[in-house]
Amino acid sequence: MKSLLSLALLLVLPQAAQAERTLHVFTVFCNAYQGDDAEINQGVSVDKLILDTIFTEYFSEASWGVKMRRVVVEGPLATKSGVEAQFNSFCSAVGPEDTIYVHFSGHGEIPDPTTNRQHLLMIDDTAIKRDEWADQINDLPCKLKILITDCCSTFPHKHEIAEGDELVRPWRNLYSLLMEHEGFVNITAASPGQPAYATDYGGYLTVNLESDMQRFRSWQNVFNATQQRVYDETVREIKKANDPSLIPQRPFAYSLGKPLFDINKDTGAPEWIIPDSNQRFLNNSELNFMGLQQLYLARNEIFARHGFDFENPFLKDYFGNQPWYQRKPGFKSPDLSAEESANADAILAAEKAKGGPFFSGKTALPGSGGSSAPADIFPYSSERPLSRSIVQALGLKELSIARNEIFARHGYPFQSRQLQEFFARKPGYRRQPSMTDPPFSEVEEHNLWLIRKIERIKGGAYSWE
Repeated sequence: MKSLLSLALLLVLPQAAQAERTLHVFTVFCNAYQGDDAEINQGVSVDKLILDTIFTEYFSEASWGVKMRRVVVEGPLATKSGVEAQFNSFCSAVGPEDTIYVHFSGHGEIPDPTTNRQHLLMIDDTAIKRDEWADQINDLPCKLKILITDCCSTFPHKHEIAEGDELVRPWRNLYSLLMEHEGFVNITAASPGQPAYATDYGGYLTVNLESDMQRFRSWQNVFNATQQRVYDETVREIKKANDPSLIPQRPFAYSLGKPLFDINKDTGAPEWIIPDSNQRFLNNSELNFMGLQQLYLARNEIFARHGFDFENPFLKDYFGNQPWYQRKPGFKSPDLSAEESANADAILAAEKAKGGPFFSGKTALPGSGGSSAPADIFPYSSERPLSRSIVQALGLKELSIARNEIFARHGYPFQSRQLQEFFARKPGYRRQPSMTDPPFSEVEEHNLWLIRKIERIKGGAYSWE
């Protein structure tokens, strides 16, 4: 897997008062390989987008009561010496109640089949022995250690990517996986001697594992679902390719840790994004470190406290699963306090500063009348990854517009009369009559893939006149 930028980035979110735990996230993305190895660079970069979504859109220090530290090593800095130096320094701050999450995306191999020792290949032709790194992580004096490596045990191939079709509800599940388990979760993409498959939309393991982390509360259930689906899909792809030299991919778990509580019961998972947003004025610094989705939910939970009756399916589902929410049918006019009103405005301003809002819910569609310029469903979909939890809440018409507004930003000449008229009303649309293959960015490619997947799940893309 791979990409283009070269940076090592340390992010330390503002510390919550008296926070007892820290989530330490260390990720390595080898996306600057040269020569034949470079075929996976784009897929590795998309793995980075996927992980970014997990740790920005679903994590909130205010909600979780947990600090976060993140180090991202990618591009030319992803050498053996660079990764080891960064990681050794990173580990010095890990405490006994903490969680450490380590993810590697790139090439891998087993150079000696008599030992089955997997090597993680850095971009400078050096290698880190996976078992030695795993031992180092397992020896850390913290409650939960997680190591995920998305790389081959032999060689890479490219196929269509698999992923489950079920709806995701990530907020409760991710908290349980990262905060309510102990021990060592140690997963790699393929069993010894097997390839790990990838596309330009990410590695099979990363795409599926991230999706299943949003579906299940235990690592055992996450891994079972990911392992079976990746194996079944690669078997199907190999049959289609009719190439007997290809080998199926079966992800492998050395260990999966264990839950601290009964995963079928509610435990200490957070129920609020900002628990006290009705009691104090929020400051910009705390909002700046929240993702667009977290901001959107935080803004709407101000209204939900009063029993606001949401029409948006995404908000209906989210707040309908919160034990404190008491919906008042038809209620649309809550009497907000001065703090609540100011905080709702401040959060919306923070969303807009990040390219949002996350979702307005009021976008006009073709054929709905009106002559004013319609707002984009996702105005930021060319700059940052979309979250599956919001995309899956859209209908087919909205999904089609969300997909085509990415095309429209490149001046794509739509064939549909309705789409021509619709996008002509947008002041930024500049039709390019000869445009056939827009130069999409990696973020755009990822978002198009996600939208098309949800369209397939819902029965197929909407057809405009």
